[in-house]
Amino acid sequence: MATNADDFELSERAKFQHCYNKLRTFYFRDDEASKTNLNILLDELIALEYSWIIVKTEEANLLLTKLCGTVPIHQERLVVKVCQIIHNFRMKQKIALEERCLDLLTDYIVKALHRCPAWVQTETLKAFASVLYENCDRVSKSLETLLGRHGILVQLVTLPTQDEDVFREAVQCLECLTTRPASGDYMEEKYALICFRMFTNLLHQTQSAKLDPFAKCKILINCLRGLQNILQVTKAMPVDQLGPVLAAVRAYMFYGLCNQMPSVPESLYPAAYGQLDVLNAQKGDENTEAIGEPKGCKTQAGQKKGRKKRNKKAGVKGDLDNDHLVSLDEEAVHLVTSVSLKTNEDPVFQPAWAKVSSSDSDWSDTEGGQGSKFRAYCTRVRQSSLGCLHCIIKTTDKKVMFGYWSSFIPDSPHTSSSSEQQSLFTIIMKDAAPKCRLGALTALTSLLDGTKPLLAMADDSEDVSMAFTPFSVILGSTIKELHRCLLLAMLAENFPITLTQLIKCLGTLIANVPYHRLRPGLLTRIVKQIRHFFNHRDPNVRVACLTCLGAMASIQPPLMEICHIIQPSHPPVGTHYMNPAELERSNPKIASTPGINSIQSASSSDSSHIEGEKVPGHMSSSSSPGVITPGQGSSSSGIQTPYFSDQTLQAHARDISWVVKLCLRNILPQKNVDRNGKEIDSGYFEPLPVRLESLQVLAHLTKGYFPIIRSSVTLLQEVIHKCYQERDPVVQLHVAKVLEEFTQVLLQDVQSSEKVTSPDRLNRQEVLDFWMSLLNGPVPAVLQVPVNNPVRATTCDCLANIGADTFIALPMDKRILIITLLLGLTSDEDKAVRSSAIRTLGVFVLYRNLREDVSFMSDATNAILSGIDDKSIAVRVKAAWSLANLCDALALNRDEGDGEFMEEFPDGLLYKIITMATKSCLDNDKVKSNSVRAIGNVLKYLPPRSINKENFVNAIAEGIKALVKNIGSGAMKVRWNACYATSNIFKNRDLPHGSVSWTSDILNALCCAVKECKNFKVRINAALGLTSLEERSQFGSVQIFSAVWSNLITALKAAGEITDFAEYRYRDNLIDQVCAALVHMMSLLTPDDLICLHASVERDGDFLMEYLEKYRTTMPMLSQIGMYVSPAISRLTKLTNGQLSDETQTCLQVLLAMCQRLVMPDEGEVPERTTEKSAFIQTYD
Repeated sequence: MATNADDFELSERAKFQHCYNKLRTFYFRDDEASKTNLNILLDELIALEYSWIIVKTEEANLLLTKLCGTVPIHQERLVVKVCQIIHNFRMKQKIALEERCLDLLTDYIVKALHRCPAWVQTETLKAFASVLYENCDRVSKSLETLLGRHGILVQLVTLPTQDEDVFREAVQCLECLTTRPASGDYMEEKYALICFRMFTNLLHQTQSAKLDPFAKCKILINCLRGLQNILQVTKAMPVDQLGPVLAAVRAYMFYGLCNQMPSVPESLYPAAYGQLDVLNAQKGDENTEAIGEPKGCKTQAGQKKGRKKRNKKAGVKGDLDNDHLVSLDEEAVHLVTSVSLKTNEDPVFQPAWAKVSSSDSDWSDTEGGQGSKFRAYCTRVRQSSLGCLHCIIKTTDKKVMFGYWSSFIPDSPHTSSSSEQQSLFTIIMKDAAPKCRLGALTALTSLLDGTKPLLAMADDSEDVSMAFTPFSVILGSTIKELHRCLLLAMLAENFPITLTQLIKCLGTLIANVPYHRLRPGLLTRIVKQIRHFFNHRDPNVRVACLTCLGAMASIQPPLMEICHIIQPSHPPVGTHYMNPAELERSNPKIASTPGINSIQSASSSDSSHIEGEKVPGHMSSSSSPGVITPGQGSSSSGIQTPYFSDQTLQAHARDISWVVKLCLRNILPQKNVDRNGKEIDSGYFEPLPVRLESLQVLAHLTKGYFPIIRSSVTLLQEVIHKCYQERDPVVQLHVAKVLEEFTQVLLQDVQSSEKVTSPDRLNRQEVLDFWMSLLNGPVPAVLQVPVNNPVRATTCDCLANIGADTFIALPMDKRILIITLLLGLTSDEDKAVRSSAIRTLGVFVLYRNLREDVSFMSDATNAILSGIDDKSIAVRVKAAWSLANLCDALALNRDEGDGEFMEEFPDGLLYKIITMATKSCLDNDKVKSNSVRAIGNVLKYLPPRSINKENFVNAIAEGIKALVKNIGSGAMKVRWNACYATSNIFKNRDLPHGSVSWTSDILNALCCAVKECKNFKVRINAALGLTSLEERSQFGSVQIFSAVWSNLITALKAAGEITDFAEYRYRDNLIDQVCAALVHMMSLLTPDDLICLHASVERDGDFLMEYLEKYRTTMPMLSQIGMYVSPAISRLTKLTNGQLSDETQTCLQVLLAMCQRLVMPDEGEVPERTTEKSAFIQTYD
C-alpha cells in the first residue's frame, strides 16, 4: 500500500512538473489557440491531487508570478482558474508567499474584483482570502485600497444588493485579513477599528437580511471570529463598541438553541435596568419565527408559557428565603424527571438538537442531511459567539465588565425561557453540544476571575423588610445562584472536558467570593458534590477537584465552615453529624427528606470514598432548618473566626483530616497487599498533575489552617522526605514549596506558644526533631548538588524559617553545616540560589547568638556585600535588604552595650558597608529603599574611633549626601525610609552634628519634606527625624533652629490641606508628630533662640495655641506629645529665672502657657481614654 501511495505521489509530482515547465516558457497571444493551450494547462494543474505535498515553495511562487503576468484580466474564465490554483497552493499545499509574489497577487486580484462580474468575484474572493490569511502585515500598502473610504472590501460588504455568494466570500476575506501574522506585526490601529466596526454592523444587520440560512451562519461565524482575531492581537476593546458587540454576542450565544430566531438589540447597557426596546420586544414575542418548527404549536406553547408565569413568583420567593431553599437533591430529581418527561413529549416541543434521530424513517436523506447540517452550523455560531465573548471579557476592564453581569448571570432562579432571562447557564445546562457548554463555562470562568474586590460588598442579610433591595443583597443572591446553577450543571454533566472546566469554574468562584459575609452552607454543598469525582477516571477532573479544595483552603479570613469541612477524618456530607434518631428528635420533618449524599447519590460508586472513610447513616443538609451548623443564626460564616472550643472540632482534634489523607494517597505510590497481608509500595503513582495539585493543596492547607493538620506533622514529614528523594524536579519543587509554608507556620506556632499555652500546640522539642530529620535527611544533599536550582533556592528560603530558638538548640555541627552551606551558596552560579542564600543570611544576622559572633558577622558582611555588586537586580534587592538587617544588628549590639563586639569588628568592613550602601542608593528603587535604611543604621552604630578617620569623614559625607537626595525625590517608600534613616543618624551623639555642613543639608531636606511632600507618611517620618535631635547643639546655629521651627509651623498649617483622600487616614498621625516636634524643640530652647523665635511666636502663637487646644480636646492626647511636654515645661520654667528682655519674656510665657495647657484637664473632664475598637479580625487558635 505504501508503495502504491508513493508511486501515486511521484506521478502527481511529475504531472505538476510537466505543467510547470510548459507554463514557465508559455507566451500568451490573444488568439484561440493560445487560449486553448493555456486553458488545458490550467485544467491539468487544477485536476492534480493536492492531498500530497507535490509543489515546492519556490516553484509555486515562480508559477503564480508567471500566471499573474500572463493571464489578462478580461479573460474571465481563465482568471477563475488562476484563482482556483492560488487557493489550492495556499490552502492545500500551505505555500508561503514571497514578498514580490504577494504584491503581484494582491494587485491582480484587486483589479479583477473591480472589473469582473459577480460570478467571477466569488472565486476571486475565495483566492483572495487565502492570500490575505496571516499576511495582514505584508499587505499594509494595500490596506487603504481594501479598507479605505471607497475600499473594495468595504463596498462588497456594505452594498445591500450584492450577490449572496460574493457577500459571503467578502466577509470571509475580512476575517482572513484580521488573522494574526507569524511575524507578530499587525495592521494599523485605524484599519483594525474599521474591521471591528464592520464586523459589529454585520452582526446587527445579518439576522434581518434575506439570506440563505447556511450563508447567514457562515457570515456570522466569520464576523465573530474576525472580532476574536482583532481582540486577541490588539488586547484592546473599543469603548464605544462594547455595548453593541455584547448585544450581538449575547443574542448569537443562543442561536438555534431555543427554537427561535434571535433578536439583536441595538446595544447592551451596563445597568441593572438597561434600555429596552419595548416595541421590538413585543414584536419578538408575537411574531417569533421558529427555526425548523411547525406552525401548529402555538396553543400548547402558550399553555406552557402560562404555567411558567404561574410558577414564577413562588420560585423567586423560594430563592430569597434561605430557610426554604430547594435542596440540590430535589432540584436534581426535578431535572432528571423533566428530562425523562420530555422524551415522551411530541418531538415538536423538543429542542432542535433533540430532533436528531438514528432512524432513517423520520426524514428523507435530503431532509435529514440538511437538518443535521444546519444544526451543526448553528452550533458553530454559538461556539464562535462564546469564544468572542471570552476574548471580550479578557480584554475589558473587570470593573467595566462587572456592569454587564446581569446580562449573562442570573441573580435568582427563572422559570421562564424568554430571551431576557436567558444566561450563560441556559447554555451550560441545556445545550447538547459539549463544545458550546465548554465555551460558556470558559467565558464564565473568565468573567469571575479577578472579581474579588468587586464581590467584596456582597451580603446575605436575613432582613428582607426593606423598602428596596440593596445592591449588596442582589450581589449575594447572584453568588448563591451561581453556586446553585453550577452544582446543578455538575449533576447532569458527563463529558470529561466540560466537567473539568465546570469544576475549574467552581474553583475560580471560590477564590473570589467573600464567604465571611455570607451565611454558611455554600462551601459544604460544593464539597458534597465534588467528593464523588475524587476518583474519576479522567485525571484532569481529579486535578480540578483538588484545585477547588486548594481555593477553599486559601480563603481568608479562616472560616468555621471550612474547619468543619476539613477537620474530620472523612469528607463531610453535612457540617454537623447526626444519627437518624437525633435528627428525628431535632426536627421530625427533615428526617424523611433525603440529602444530596443520601442513598440515591452515595450508592453511585464505592470509589467516591477515600481510604478509611465511613459515611454516617444519614447526614443533613447544611441549609436545612433544625440542623446545627457552624455560625447558624448569624448573618455570616466569617464574622467570628473559628476557635477550637467548638465541640464538633474538638471531637476530631486528634483525627487526621480527610483532605490530608486524600493528598497523601495521591502523592505517595499506591499500596498493594502481599501474600502475608502486609502493605507494600506498588511503584505506581498517580499522574503528575494530580500529584502536583495535591502538593499545592497541602501548601494552602498548611498556610491557612495549620491547627487542623498539627496531628499530621509526622505524615507531612514523611511526604517531604520521599518527594525530595524523587528524581522529578517538578515534584521536588512543589514539595519544597510545601516545606516553605510548613516551616513558616511552624515558626509562628512556636513563637505564639510562648504567649498562649495549649496542649495541641507543638512543643520546642517536636520542632527541633523535625529540623533534625531534615538536616539529617534531604536538605544538605539538595543544597550541595547543583541539579535543580529552583529547588535549591526554595530550600534556602526554608532555612530562613528555622527561628533563633530552634537554631541555638541545634547541635554545633548542624549549625556549622547550615552556615557553611549558606556562605557557599552566596557565590553560586544561579542567581535565584544566590538571592535566597543572601536573604537567609539577612535573617540569621538578627539571631542574638549569631549577631554577637564577630567571625560570623564578618563572613556574612562579605557575602552580602558581594551581592550588592551582582548583575542581577533580584540578587541586589535581596542583598540590600540583608545589608539593612545587618546594620540593624550592628546598631542593636551598640544599644545593648556590647563593647567587645565593637572593638573587634573591623573598620575596613564598616567603611565598605558605608561606601557600598551609598553606591546602591543610585540603583533601582527597590534597592534604594533598603540602602538608605542601611546607611542610617550603620552611621548610628559607628564607634568614635572610626568617625575621625579621614576616609570615614568623606564616606559619611557622601552617605549623608545620598540620603538628602533620596529624601527630596524618588519613590515614596524610598523617601520615608530615608527620612527615618536620619532619625537613626541623630541618635549617634559621637557624630559631629551641628558642626559640619551636612547638618544643615539634612535639616533643610527634612523641612522641605515635612511641609511639601504629597505623601503624608513621608511627612510623618520627616517630622520624626526632626524630633530625634536630643541636644540643642545638634541643630547648629540659631538661624537653623529658627528655620526648623518656622517650617514646622508651616507644616502644621498645611496638614489640613488634603488633595488625595487616601492620605486622610494619616492626617491625625502627622499632626501628632509635628506637634511633638514643636514641643520637643521647646525643651531645647536657649535664650538666644527665644530672641529669634519672638516674631514667629507673636505671629503664629494664637494659631498654635488654638490648634493645640483643639487637638487636645478632640483627639486621644498625649500619644506622642506626652513624652516631650514635661521636659519642655521644665526647660521653659528654668529659662524664666534668667535675665531676659521684655519681648523675650513674653515669648517665653506664651510657650510655657501652651505646654502647661497640654497637661491641664478642663473642669469636669475625665482624662481617661476609652478602649478603641480594633479593625483587625482575631485569628483563631
